[in-house]
Amino acid sequence: MKPLLASNVLEQAQAWLGFTANTNGRTPFGERSGYDGTLWAGLFIDAIFHDAGLTIPSCVYPPSGLAEFNKQGRLKQRPQPGDIAFFVFPTGETFGVSHVGLVADVSRWNTDGLVGTIEGQINSGLPKADVHVMGVYRRVRSKHEIIGFGKPNYRPVSKKAPTGQRAGLQLSSIRPGRRNQSIGLVQLALSKVTGGLGRFTPDMYDGSTQHAYARWQRQIGYANDRATGVADERSLRLLGEITGVFQLDA
Repeated sequence: MKPLLASNVLEQAQAWLGFTANTNGRTPFGERSGYDGTLWAGLFIDAIFHDAGLTIPSCVYPPSGLAEFNKQGRLKQRPQPGDIAFFVFPTGETFGVSHVGLVADVSRWNTDGLVGTIEGQINSGLPKADVHVMGVYRRVRSKHEIIGFGKPNYRPVSKKAPTGQRAGLQLSSIRPGRRNQSIGLVQLALSKVTGGLGRFTPDMYDGSTQHAYARWQRQIGYANDRATGVADERSLRLLGEITGVFQLDA
C-alpha cells in the first residue's frame, strides 16, 4: 500500500478553509465525535487526519494530545508541513496548551521564526471582521506561541474491520470480564491509538485491556476518576470513528 503523505492531510484541511461554526458552536467535527457544542480546534485536527486515513493521538483535549506525542517521542521543536502545532498563549483564563493547528508552511521558520498554519475555532483575523465568528482559517504564528510540534506517523491505516466490513457492536457487550469478538475489535482499535496492550487475552476485556482503555480515555480528555477504563458511549464511539475498525450501533 502506498504510504500517505502530509499533502493528503493538508488537502483535507484546505477543503475546510472558510468554514464557520454556528452561533451555538455546533460543527460537523463535534457531531462526529460526540463532543458537539464544545471547543473544537482539536476536533478539527482529529477529523482531517481521520479523513486522510491516519490515526494520531487524539487532540480533542490539546494537553492530552501533547502529552501523548511527547510520550511516544514524537514531539519536536522544528516544524514540517503536516505536523501538529501545540500553542501556548500567555493570555486568557488559563496559561497552558489551549489550542492546536496544522502546520502548512515553514518557509519563514529559519529566518523569522514564523510558521503558517491552518486552524479551527479561530476568527479570520482580517480587519473589520467579526472576532466572534469562529471558523477554519490560515494563520501565521510565532515560535514564541508554540510549545512543540507533534510528528504524525504518516502510514496508511485501514478503515475496515478484519472481515472487510466496518463491524457494528453494542456498548453492552464491551464490559470488564466479558469475552466476545466485539471486544477483540476494541482491542484492535486500542492497539492503533495507544501503541499496544501488552500481555492481554484476545477477545477478553481483561486487566490489560481495561488499562489500555483508561489510557485512551485520558488521551481524549477524561481526567482522574473519569478515566476508569470502562467503556462508555462517547469514548467508544470516538474510538470507532478515529480508527475505522468498528462502529457503535445505536
